[in-house]
Amino acid sequence: MVGERPSPNPSQDAGQLDRMNAIFGIGAGAGLASALLFAVITTGNPLAILLYFVAPLPVILAAMGWRHRAGLIAAVCGAVFVALLFSVKTGAAYALSVALPAWWFAYLTLLARDENGVVEWYPIGRLLMWMALLSAALTTAVSISIGRGDYESFVRAFEQILDVLRRLGTEVDSLPGEGAQSNADMARLMAAIAPPVSAAVGVASSALLVWIAARVTRASGRLPRPWPYLPAAATLPNVALLVFGAACVLGVALHGFAGLGARSLAASLLMAYCLQGLAVIHVLTVGLAGRVGVLSGVYFALVMIPGWPALIYALLGVADALLGLRAKRLAKNPPPPPAPPASI
Repeated sequence: MVGERPSPNPSQDAGQLDRMNAIFGIGAGAGLASALLFAVITTGNPLAILLYFVAPLPVILAAMGWRHRAGLIAAVCGAVFVALLFSVKTGAAYALSVALPAWWFAYLTLLARDENGVVEWYPIGRLLMWMALLSAALTTAVSISIGRGDYESFVRAFEQILDVLRRLGTEVDSLPGEGAQSNADMARLMAAIAPPVSAAVGVASSALLVWIAARVTRASGRLPRPWPYLPAAATLPNVALLVFGAACVLGVALHGFAGLGARSLAASLLMAYCLQGLAVIHVLTVGLAGRVGVLSGVYFALVMIPGWPALIYALLGVADALLGLRAKRLAKNPPPPPAPPASI
């Protein structure tokens, strides 16, 4: 080519090539691990459900430890592996629902900008907002896909699930009445509740996996950003409260997939505010005697009692957004400085 000159430093070029090969190898290996974790759901084993939820973790680890290119390679390779194992459609579903969101969350975690020599990292609260938005969008998209664009077909899919459960001897008649009408009512109730619950669980699992990946990457000395004190940093942006209120109103007013999408968004933001509420509890209990026992009880209730504890913590998170419950305590007891980044 015209103007092409030989490299003045062949050893530097060789080092860059070695690094690129390493990044590709790490990404391909992470993609394979993620694809295998995704594939075990087909076994029907109860443990497979847990492994399925962990499927995004290898992609996040690759992106955090070896930068976003390795994570993107992991996402692409994972999608190819799943497509080879099952079908192109399944590979695309894996990419859109598991791999690419995982890569995006890791990318945002390490996103930064330089303002007059001061590095500003992407806020944790905005990352939570992204998790809520994507979880609601993906849940709604899956619901539309199941119903093939028709909400009544989506409801009938739950009727088929109920029929299978009854044939297996599972007691599912919790509504008054018997026969087809009762079955239809139960299916409609499940169709209204299951997607929002799934969206909320998606936010919680995404936040947990990003936290685990950050801890592992930091312990290995490969996390490039200073890690903040999460009880002080987990603050949703102000616009989230407006979106949450609008989603609650639209979830009641709208029907079909439009209402389902609004309720899924409300539920995902509710879980995000639940996480902010947990951050409030962490801050307010600093210096309290028996703090470990209090926090253990808080998390035990959240995991073992579905519903009410999460709602209470979410209301606490909303109150913090409106009243700044953590501000005075943090002013008296400033949070510890962020953990230093890795020097790699």
